Amino acid sequence: MRARAAIGALLLVAVAVTAQQRRSQIDSAYFEGRLVNFQIPPLEKGQRAFTLGPWQFGARIADSKPRDKRLNLYLVAPGKQHEAEGFDQFDHNDVINALPDDGKLFEWDVFWAFVIDPKLKADLTNEHQLLEQAQRRFVPGDLFEFNDIPGRDFLRAFLKIDSLAKLEKHRGRNRSLPRLIILPAGFAVHASVEVAETTEPQPKIAAE
Repeated sequence: MRARAAIGALLLVAVAVTAQQRRSQIDSAYFEGRLVNFQIPPLEKGQRAFTLGPWQFGARIADSKPRDKRLNLYLVAPGKQHEAEGFDQFDHNDVINALPDDGKLFEWDVFWAFVIDPKLKADLTNEHQLLEQAQRRFVPGDLFEFNDIPGRDFLRAFLKIDSLAKLEKHRGRNRSLPRLIILPAGFAVHASVEVAETTEPQPKIAAE
C-alpha cells in the first residue's frame, strides 16, 4: 500500500515538472453555475506563483487563515471546466462565491473542495452545491478503497492524504464520511471579475 502511494506521489511530481513547460493561466470561473471572466494579474518580480499542474493562478499570498474581508475561490476536484490532455489528475472547476465590482482587483481565499463519494457524479459549479454536499455524508461499503475516491489525486498532492486511515478524523460515529471535503488551502490569490459571461469553458490544452 505504501509502495503504491509512493509511486503515485512520484508520478504527480513528474507530471508537475512537465507541466511547468506549458502552463496556461486561469481566465474563467463559475459563479452560481455560469462562467464569468476571472482575471489574474501578471506576476511581478519576486512574487511566488501558485500553480496546479498545467494551470497558473498568479501570485500566491501566504496566509494560514481565511479572512472575512476576502472573497472565496474553491478549487473543485474532479471537475470538467479546466481539463488538460495528459494531465487528467488535475482536472478541476474554479468556483467563486461572489461577483465584486467589475474589473476591480480583490483578494480571494483559496479553498480545496475534493469529492470523496464515488456516487457524487454532478459537476459542481456553485458555492451552494459545495456547502450542501459537504454537509451530506455516506457510509462506504466494505470493499471501499482509497483509490475509489474521485478526488484522490488532489488529496495526495495537496493534503498529503494517501490512505483511508488518514481520513479517520473526518468519519462520523456510524463510520460515515462527507461526500465532499472543503478545507482552507492556507493562502490567497489576487483576481478581478468581469460580469460578462464567457461563451465557452476554457479550452483544453493539447498534448505536445
